[in-house]
Amino acid sequence: MVFWEGYVSDEVMGIFAPIVIYWLYAGFYQLLPPLDEYRLHTRKEEEEKNLVPLSKVVKGVLLQQLVQAVVAHALFLFASWDRFPGVSVCLTWNVTARYSSSHTEAEDLILCLLNMDETGEVSPAIGYFFGGQRLTSSADETGITIQPSIPIQIMQIIIGMFVMDTWQYFAHRYMHQNKFLYRHVHSQHHKLVVTYAIGALYNHPIEGLLLDTVGGAIAFLVSGMTARTSAIFFCFAVVKTVDDHCGLWLPGNIFHIFFQNNTAYHDVHHQLPGLKYNYSQPFFSIWDKILGTHMPYTLVKRPEGGLEARLVKD
Repeated sequence: MVFWEGYVSDEVMGIFAPIVIYWLYAGFYQLLPPLDEYRLHTRKEEEEKNLVPLSKVVKGVLLQQLVQAVVAHALFLFASWDRFPGVSVCLTWNVTARYSSSHTEAEDLILCLLNMDETGEVSPAIGYFFGGQRLTSSADETGITIQPSIPIQIMQIIIGMFVMDTWQYFAHRYMHQNKFLYRHVHSQHHKLVVTYAIGALYNHPIEGLLLDTVGGAIAFLVSGMTARTSAIFFCFAVVKTVDDHCGLWLPGNIFHIFFQNNTAYHDVHHQLPGLKYNYSQPFFSIWDKILGTHMPYTLVKRPEGGLEARLVKD
């Protein structure tokens, strides 16, 4: 049971809730007083270093969110068994569907991946399986959607986080390594040298599509989320992304407590010495650590007030 049940569909929430949450959370940061003692950069630095005005940032974010909404709508149509009964994916590490005693597990897996029954016909009854339990939602004979159990949804969200992190790390890193893509695409995001909350999704439209939107779509499909679970997941991802760009190191911020990949971590990446480090986003720093692009830092107080994420080179 969710608070919007009976008012709007899960698909509508999955499309629009992340957009609303973005502006509410980013707007909260925008309306805060200066809080100079918690800023990672002074207001003077923000004025001098940032190369794009707030009005243009807002337009860029709205354009990306429009693209995301269109893609999300298409995804929900694609994933709907009512409209496309042959669409399904198997979690290949634990397929428990058995079609016939004459089939090996490998043959069962192939049939499941092709969404076919043993006669070769497309079967809507074959879907996501984990320990014998379907991961996707289904409808009973009355048409009421049956959601997966809470542990399954939590597992899907964790899988989605890892998939999104993996996609964004490698796509993000490649946009830095490819001089053409950096100059003509990714550099737009780095025009905000001093990041702030509203600019979290300020990207070139191509980057917004390839890095964020496609990454989110892959996370949704691989994890097998329902529309309802995806609404929760993407709202969380949006809040985390906005917080990572807020430019403030506020005491008691739970993202700073539970995530190494946080506001200061990403601030390092936006500074010239850290430009080729700390690519990971938006959740964990795993890939940076594995592949040698992790740049540690220490927070020090500036004489003029506020804090600085000072690089600590190994």
